[in-house]
Amino acid sequence: MLRFLIVALAIATVSVVTAQVPPEKQFKVVNNNEFGDYITEYDASYRFITSPNASFFTRPFQLLFYNTTPSAYVLALRVGLRSEESLMRWIWDANRNNPVGENATLSLGRNGNLVLAESNGQAKWQTNTANKGVTGFEILPNGNIVLHDKNGKFVWQSFDHPTDTLLTGQSLKVNGANKLVSRKSDMDGSDGPYSMVLDNKGLTMYVNKTGQPLVYGGWPNHDFRGTVTFAVRREFDNLTEPSAYELLLEPAPQPTTTTNPGNNRRLLQSRPIGSGDGTLNLNKINYNGTISYLRLGSDGSLKAFSWFDPATYLTWEESFSFFSTYFVRQCGLPSFCGDYGYCDRGMCVACPTPKGLLGWSDQCSPPKATQFCSGGKGKAVNYYKIVGVEHFTGPYVNDGQGPTSVNDCKAKCDRDCKCLGYFYKEKDKKCLLAPLLGTLIKDANTSSVAYIKY
Repeated sequence: MLRFLIVALAIATVSVVTAQVPPEKQFKVVNNNEFGDYITEYDASYRFITSPNASFFTRPFQLLFYNTTPSAYVLALRVGLRSEESLMRWIWDANRNNPVGENATLSLGRNGNLVLAESNGQAKWQTNTANKGVTGFEILPNGNIVLHDKNGKFVWQSFDHPTDTLLTGQSLKVNGANKLVSRKSDMDGSDGPYSMVLDNKGLTMYVNKTGQPLVYGGWPNHDFRGTVTFAVRREFDNLTEPSAYELLLEPAPQPTTTTNPGNNRRLLQSRPIGSGDGTLNLNKINYNGTISYLRLGSDGSLKAFSWFDPATYLTWEESFSFFSTYFVRQCGLPSFCGDYGYCDRGMCVACPTPKGLLGWSDQCSPPKATQFCSGGKGKAVNYYKIVGVEHFTGPYVNDGQGPTSVNDCKAKCDRDCKCLGYFYKEKDKKCLLAPLLGTLIKDANTSSVAYIKY
């Protein structure tokens, strides 16, 4: 009997270890097809991927190679249809920081590892799923790319590896992939300076152009219970007639109790205030926006876009914008007025200079820290004054530190060669040092004063 149990266990163990991708599900495709004809986001060129053993298209999602510069290709998921006169969007990149060249290959072999390699066989990206029981590849209707085992369980999924975008139903997790990172630009898809990070304190947007992450948006004091999910839900769940849809940021579920049974109606608001269970309601749209995505843009913006299936023209709508007339003021976006500018009610109205406020253009530039940081031999520090102005980090750091005197605030900035200026709240006696200036926000409270180095 004991011998029988040992043999049975050995057979079971071998069957698990040797579960493999069957020959009819294996594939190897080469990046050398003709380029597609239709216009896509970032004005990117793209190539289709085809294999008799796998489908790389699940309406309206498709896996392709694309590039914005010659011979630098990214394996990416696109959403949108070629037959529509509307911009097709790139919503997931496999190898954004490690592009491949001509004749690169994407292959799924017997061992179940999905590998993107150069023409010489050098692996540039992979799922690291060799010999883990993978038996197949699939793109699900929600845009999740999965490698599954013989029971349909996901061994690997793209939803666990977000780049700058969350699709409907996709999450950030404190104990997992916990952030979105922007592109550098439309032309450069590698990691940029903006990020949105989930931690135990909240969901916070940061800009890092100086080596110091600065808060500029998000929900830094909101408890998501370790997980935040971008969701699109019907306004009323128990009706069959047409209904509005809500764009939501949902926390991890909490156990229901008899005293708080909940219901199928969620509180609506267009401000960043959650309902009783911690859900944040971003906006409401009057059509089925199930296919939507939330993106951290290369300019630091946070926007949602929704796809209206019945339309044949302009099928994509901007359905939410964090920095907007209805949510958080547009001037709060650090890049709104470029590298440097004075913003009033959503308009870039001036370029601050030692000679006063001059006409704004995208050529306005702040002082550079390098001119003050030269081993103690930097340029002599002078300041010019701007009355009634606020720094973009002010609302998130309670206007700085204090109470302190304006002279002590100046002394701190003097000693810090990376400090480009300081913001002083004369009424509250608070001091905020600024290693990055960006967009300055006009403040009706003239007791808020900026002192900028030059």
